[in-house]
Amino acid sequence: MDFSKLTDDFLIKLRMENTFSTDNYEKVKSALIHNVAEWKSYGSVPVKDVVDIVFLIDQLAGGSRFFDEETTIKVEDACIEIEDIINNLI
Repeated sequence: MDFSKLTDDFLIKLRMENTFSTDNYEKVKSALIHNVAEWKSYGSVPVKDVVDIVFLIDQLAGGSRFFDEETTIKVEDACIEIEDIINNLI
């Protein structure tokens, strides 16, 4: 599935319903892990994917005053986890 579609599905639920969909997040994370291995072997990341990643991290790092405490913790943990996955490109 298209990485952009996965991030959109996850972020729409997060922002519109203030709900952290673990299933959607796991799909995003799995795709990202797969793509990082591929990007590393190519030595580059497609611009479209960079934009999607930046937007994903921005939305996770920005948090929301409407999240309950449990969702806030999941969002913060997801942001850290995504950043760690991206660090594997180095």
